Amino acid sequence: MADVEFKGVRKAFGDHIVIPGLDLTVQDAELLVLLGPSGCGKSTLLRLLAGLEQPTDGEIRIHGRPVDGLGPRARNIAMVFQNYALYPHLTVRGNLEFPLRMRGMPRAGRERGMLEAARALGLEPLLEKRPAELSGGQRQRVAMGRAIVREPDVFLMDEPLSNLDARLRVQIRAEIGALQRRLAVTTLYVTHDQVEAMTLGDRVAVMRDGVIQQLGRPAELYDRPANLFVAGFLGNPPMNLLEPTFERRDGERMVRLGGTWARPSAGIPERVRYVGIRPEAFSISASGNSGGARQDRLEIQGLVDSVEVLGHERIVYLRVPEPVVELSDGPGPWRSAEGLLAARLTGSPVRKHGESVTLTAPAAGMHWFDEDGNAIPTDVR
Repeated sequence: MADVEFKGVRKAFGDHIVIPGLDLTVQDAELLVLLGPSGCGKSTLLRLLAGLEQPTDGEIRIHGRPVDGLGPRARNIAMVFQNYALYPHLTVRGNLEFPLRMRGMPRAGRERGMLEAARALGLEPLLEKRPAELSGGQRQRVAMGRAIVREPDVFLMDEPLSNLDARLRVQIRAEIGALQRRLAVTTLYVTHDQVEAMTLGDRVAVMRDGVIQQLGRPAELYDRPANLFVAGFLGNPPMNLLEPTFERRDGERMVRLGGTWARPSAGIPERVRYVGIRPEAFSISASGNSGGARQDRLEIQGLVDSVEVLGHERIVYLRVPEPVVELSDGPGPWRSAEGLLAARLTGSPVRKHGESVTLTAPAAGMHWFDEDGNAIPTDVR
């Protein structure tokens, strides 16, 4: 097994800089997820580690050994691709044996390794079938099995579930997690799907424009996002990000949203510019909008735009007059004149389009962000 280090790694294609300079350490036997939108550099980072691309600057180490200049085969890395990359003319048995055959392993060793991988992934009944006869989930299992038989130092998985339907994604995702824990192989997993990231990763690195915005355990990223981008990227629906009005009253700084003023007991940091509220923090206000100052609670009134009924809960999208922060493709956020607020409600009747609704949320559950979009810890005043 091995740990992986990226030290000052930079990658440019001509004048286009994909990764401006990155430092990252993946611990031995860890499953690290690289999460971010398309074009953020996560797959490029995987290709650099695999030896399919060479860094413009910087150094990559596997188990303390520099691998720059080594070809893919010399790095002892196994990669699972989005499109399976199976040999169509070979059976499942042949596909599983192929990496061992390329190593010159004797027939008995190939058979033993192939059967161990097949048993681990439930492929034994399929050994004589060809890829065209398999379902998408079965093909992905074969691709994973072909990686397993190599007994690599590092697994690389590049959006391996993207071609599967929703039900299969859940099933194969669980199998990948269980398999990685059993084999204890250092794994880098690339995805743009936050559900995969949050359920699979020991740690998650959220990337944007080739830069790691935040690295940490899934719960840490969700509960304490480092900036507006992470806050707006994680969660389904993601955190509501608003640009409220602030005012000092009776010597205390208050925040105004939806016609009410909230005065959190812990106070509001002076450099706050944006406020974040998770959809699950809201509930329906029974009293309606009071229009006055409220200690430690916030009320927001708006009109129902749409409702998603998800069985035991509903996602209500409310059109509000306050500026809503939306993430742009370039640096920094942009504000719209008005936007939609998402609330995750349980046990609430279905609301109709255009209905006036007042939501309430505890001020203690607010997240604070400064002018540059960086989070302000709640214990900083």
